[in-house]
Amino acid sequence: MENLELRNIIRTAALQKNITGVMALTEICDLSYERVSRVWSGSVSAKLSDVAHVADVLDLKIKFVGKN
Repeated sequence: MENLELRNIIRTAALQKNITGVMALTEICDLSYERVSRVWSGSVSAKLSDVAHVADVLDLKIKFVGKN
C-alpha cells in the first residue's frame, strides 16, 4: 500500500535538489537502499524515523496536524 501524498512530496523535493532517482537519494542518505526505497515509493510500511531522515536530507520539515 502506498501513500501517494508522501511519495509526491519526497519526489518533488528530490527533483528540486537535482536528485533524479532513488539510487541517487540513497547515496546521500545514511540508510540502506531498501529503507530509502520505502520512503521514495510512499510505502505505508516505511518507518517514521526513515521518513524523517530522508525529509531532513531534502530540507523538508514534518508537521503534525490534529484531527478536528
